[in-house]
Amino acid sequence: MNIAINARVLNERRGGPARYTLNVIRELAAIDRSNRYYLLMYDTADLGFPLPDNFKVKIVRFRSKLFFDYLYIPVYSWLNAIDIFIFPKNTFSPLVRGKKIPVYHDIVYFEDFNFREFKFFDNLHHKIMIPVAAKYSTIDLTVSDFTASRMQALLNIRSDKIRVVKEGVESHFRQITESREREHVLKKYNLKTPFFFYAGSLSPRKNMVNLIRAFLKIQSTIPHCIYFTGGDSWLDSEVDDMITAHALRDRIIRLGYITEEDLVMMYNLAECYLYPSLYEGFGLPILEAQACGCPVITSSVSSCPEVAGTGALYVNPQDIDDIARAMLRIAADAELRDRLVKSGFKNCSHYTWAKTAREIYDVLQSVAGL
Repeated sequence: MNIAINARVLNERRGGPARYTLNVIRELAAIDRSNRYYLLMYDTADLGFPLPDNFKVKIVRFRSKLFFDYLYIPVYSWLNAIDIFIFPKNTFSPLVRGKKIPVYHDIVYFEDFNFREFKFFDNLHHKIMIPVAAKYSTIDLTVSDFTASRMQALLNIRSDKIRVVKEGVESHFRQITESREREHVLKKYNLKTPFFFYAGSLSPRKNMVNLIRAFLKIQSTIPHCIYFTGGDSWLDSEVDDMITAHALRDRIIRLGYITEEDLVMMYNLAECYLYPSLYEGFGLPILEAQACGCPVITSSVSSCPEVAGTGALYVNPQDIDDIARAMLRIAADAELRDRLVKSGFKNCSHYTWAKTAREIYDVLQSVAGL
């Protein structure tokens, strides 16, 4: 069977969909040596693992998403007799040959928020093409029960077309006790302890503005800083301006891009990971923090409770006082932190990328028989 994956996300900004795509490819390569896989990308990428002979990388050095997705991929699918095509970022041309499996990480484009999450043309493209994908797909993959329920409610996708395959957490997200490694990162970024941590974009739904408002209420009560890191977002200025306006540059500190190794250590060093998101399709950083032994504060809405289980302290993300109280509780209560760490370890042990890939492989086998 010929299976293709639109893997161009691996040449773009690293984020949730890229991490998902990379891990699914790695684990499928470990378990499937019979089907033929074609990975379509803009450029070469260091995957960090060898590919077996039944996996081929096809590179087209033309960085236009519209050309790549809506012209090149359909032509490639017909010239190479593709049987199943996987789209890790949900949209595709209906002209693609074979059975089509989009992956929905969320459908935030269709939610009714009082803010605009994406740039105009990105938002327009997805609002037009996601319903097209839902119409022409064979099976719709998604990463949480929450997102599956929103797909049914907002896109009218039949429940029998939806398969929920949850994400995993990589083994290098782990508790690290070696003092030399910990000291190295503390000195490298001139970190002040204790501190809270956040990693990810500053898009409106991540709720950084309410987080800062909550911190303003308690900053004189606790010694903590907040360190945050991640790639640039198109609405970063709102957060940056707020930090400047309230003279918080020495308490809320942006580290910029950090390596994967340093990200793991930041989870290890932080007294708590802050994730009071307004909306998540899954919430992978919750599992990463739990795997590193870091207590988590997260939202009581969307997929966050589904993913975090009992290994988190929950807040109403719209309630600034609730977020502030949770931060104070974490800062003051070592017993609470220990309890959350133990529950977090137990929870994240159920999420592995090997399990994710095995379930996707089973979906591929069932689709092949349709």
